[in-house]
Order: sequence, then structure tokens, then C-alpha cells
Amino acid sequence: MRLTHWRQSVPIPPWLYVVGVARFAVQHLGEFKGVPVQTWVYARDRDAGFYDFAVPTMEVLHFYDSYVGPFAYEKLANITSPATGGGMEAATALMYGENSVTGERSVRWRNVIIHEIAHQWFGNSVTESTWDDVWLSEGFATYFTLLFREHAYGRDDFVTGLREAADRVWRWYDENPDYRIVHDNLTDMSRVTSVATYQKGAWVLHMLRSRLGDEAFWRGIRLYYARYFNETATTDDFMRAMEEASGDDLQRFFDQWLRQGGNPRLAGSWRYDGAAGAVEIELRQVQEVGRFDLSLEIGVYVDGDLLPAQVVTVEVGADANANHFTIPVSAEPADVRLDPGTRGLFRAEFERGDTRN
Repeated sequence: MRLTHWRQSVPIPPWLYVVGVARFAVQHLGEFKGVPVQTWVYARDRDAGFYDFAVPTMEVLHFYDSYVGPFAYEKLANITSPATGGGMEAATALMYGENSVTGERSVRWRNVIIHEIAHQWFGNSVTESTWDDVWLSEGFATYFTLLFREHAYGRDDFVTGLREAADRVWRWYDENPDYRIVHDNLTDMSRVTSVATYQKGAWVLHMLRSRLGDEAFWRGIRLYYARYFNETATTDDFMRAMEEASGDDLQRFFDQWLRQGGNPRLAGSWRYDGAAGAVEIELRQVQEVGRFDLSLEIGVYVDGDLLPAQVVTVEVGADANANHFTIPVSAEPADVRLDPGTRGLFRAEFERGDTRN
């Protein structure tokens, strides 16, 4: 029999403690700024597991450390476990399901690794005060996975991830139209985590970044992390940090995306007015749940162009029955499209009307 003394000097939320016991094969990947980084897998999975977890662990640590703030803990270990189907973000000891070891560095499990490491910053070091604010953990980890993908694998991979997340949001909200991300004393714990807290939460952060711009967004993220480092935080705490960093009033933005159900659905059309040398656009909000103030980019395309020749931002009001916009153009466009930069979460039926000469 062997007696082991274990010590953790950094504060950890009680729900993030875990102990793993097995006959592990252990790989020491090295250190990240003095923090040992390890892989723990079953002995039978030694070669495949060491291969799978070696990448992109170090790269992810560097990214989050550079953009958000310092890693909080004294070690990081990726560990296989029979108790986990996907991943579990226990502080310092990330648990992955037994089927995570494939020896193929699959995209699916690569993204799980990125997600679980993100939790060491959001959900662990800065953890939500109550389950009503769980999106501060899961929405953040989901979006910061996408941000690393944008950094490491390019804009196209990032946009693909956003669109996949949006598709999941829409399918889920078709069945749960009234669901709010931030609850008030939720009693049904089975509904605490959902597509809304993960994928829609990620989209809320993406729209916030689109609204504020990269510089103010990252300044706010770093302020929030530094202010609540090894502490708990609420949605209002996060909002105040972003307001302080940007100088923007974000109450309406946070209320409409986090504290009411529904998502925007737009219906409308565009037509070219040759006499006026302009594109006339009409848009209406037709969703049954929720009303939204939207800043919406509209792209004007000419023949053969993959990118819009002209992009105009318009404000779609929550209270207006119909929104009318006029965009001056030099010639008849080939197409007009909503949100060419993939900046907003909405669905739209938007068609071309008759040309007026």
C-alpha cells in the first residue's frame, strides 16, 4: 500500500474537483510557462493516446494565454475516463471519454480538446455564480473554440463552425421557442445546459464582438478575466466589464439575446429602381417570440464577384412593423444578400422583386 499526499494551492470551485484512478500510461509533454502538461491514458491506448492529445494542447494554451490572460493552475492533464461521454472540464484534469482515443487526431476530438482547455479560463478560473449563468462557461468555451479555429485553421473553418452552430440553434428553438439563456431560479436542472447555453451563447459572444470590434471586444474579455480571476461572476458582471472596455451601453443587447426567448426571423424583398439609381429594401420581423433591435449588414453584388461590391449597415428596429431602406448604386446589381460577413443570428426569407425602370 502507498500513501499519496495531494495538495492544490489554487482555489477551485467544488464541482470541478476530480480524482482519477487507473493503471495509466503517462506522457509528459513539457511545460507551458512553468506549468507541467501531461497526457494520462490507459496502458492499452498508450501510443494512440499520446499521439491524439499531443496536438493541439500546447498551441491552445499559448493562444488563450496570449489573448485572455494567464493560466490559473499548477498543471494541465488530458485524461481518459469511463465516466465521461465527451469531455469534462475538471480544473487541471480534463476528462475525456474512452472513445476519444482513436490514433487519428480526428477533428471532432480535436475540437473537444480545444473546448475543454478553454474552460480552464471560463468556467473554472472565472466560474458562474449560479446555474442561471451557465452560459458564461459553456457559451464561452464554445465560442473560444471557434476563435482558436479561426486563429489556427483560418476564417473559412471559423465561419463553417458558426454556421453549424446556427443550424443547431434553429433546430433546437423550433422545439423550444421560449427558452431563455439566462434563467431566474431555474428549477428543472435537466434544462440548465442545452444548445442555447452552448451554441447560442457562442453566437451572442460573436455578435458582441461584431458590434464592438475586435479591439474593444478583446479589451473587455481581458478585463473580465482579470477582474474575476479565481472568483465567481454573473452575466451582469460580464456586461459591466464589456461596457467599461467599450464605452457602449449594452443593456438592451444583453436583455434581448439572453433574457428573452426566440430568435429573429426576417421576411422581405429587394428591387432595383433604375430611375432612382438605388436598391429599395423592405424587411419585417416575423418571429412569434421576442423582438430584436438588429444591426444588419447588406451586401450588394455585381456579376461574377464572390465578395460584395458594396456593404451597408442598417438598423432593423424591434418596434417597426416594416423597415424600409434605400441603397444608392451605380448600376443594377446581380444580387443583394443579407449578412455577407456572417455576423448575425437570424433566419430570413429574402427575395428579389420586380425591377422598376
